[in-house]
Amino acid sequence: MISLACVLYYFESIFISPFLFLPGGKIGIANLVSLVAIYTLGIKEALIITVLRVIIVNIIMGRFLDISFYLGFFGGLVSNLFMGFFSKTSVSVINNSIIGAIIHNMTQLFIVAFFVFHKGILYYAPFLIIFGFLAGLFNGIVGGYLIKYIKNYLGGDL
Repeated sequence: MISLACVLYYFESIFISPFLFLPGGKIGIANLVSLVAIYTLGIKEALIITVLRVIIVNIIMGRFLDISFYLGFFGGLVSNLFMGFFSKTSVSVINNSIIGAIIHNMTQLFIVAFFVFHKGILYYAPFLIIFGFLAGLFNGIVGGYLIKYIKNYLGGDL
């Protein structure tokens, strides 16, 4: 699953974002692997997948320990913790994915605000919330189907 997450991240990063109005805007299809892992393997395993994906991809792309590393690391870590918590409640996979995407974006925004030292960056928040909702909706729908398939046909284990 770590390899799949790395390939999905790389695949998404080589294309010009169709979201030019939102710098850095991506669907986050690599996070789909984490969502599926939370529901099929558990939160601990999902965190391992996310952390290793961020480390591996950033080393390969020559960005290890630069700001994009920290954005991906903390965005993924915090969103996985929230999604892990909500996976144990009555929140649906789709809604959990939306929560995770918005939390991911907000965590990244606060990290950028910390490095930039300018509160004006926070005006970006409404756009990130809307985009996070849409990306989370997409990943939640796809993830819901994958989770159902894995649990029904593969017995829940990958």
